[in-house]
Amino acid sequence: MASLSGLRSGLSRQPYEIWCYDKKNACVIPGYVVEGTLAKTIINEPKEVTLLNGLTAPLNMQVHYISFSAHADFAQTSTFLKELMPPNIILFHGEANEMRRLKQKLITHW
Repeated sequence: MASLSGLRSGLSRQPYEIWCYDKKNACVIPGYVVEGTLAKTIINEPKEVTLLNGLTAPLNMQVHYISFSAHADFAQTSTFLKELMPPNIILFHGEANEMRRLKQKLITHW
């Protein structure tokens, strides 16, 4: 899932650059994306994308855009996850203590 930074760098961009080659992978972009960001670019599903190192890579992964609040509470996030039923969930953005709390609640809930 892309963060609000729009896949510009960091922990959202690093896995993207590894996973974009594989058709079995998907990127779900929640909420508003800024013009000029990678997230905005891949919504249009180009055949290739430019990586941080300047090289191009094929965009083989699936790309999905959904409307989702960046400030969703646990109930909203749970409902969202229940609908998606992803096999794995990676938490990568937020304050460390809150992320731990969310992780524990998700483990307990699921």
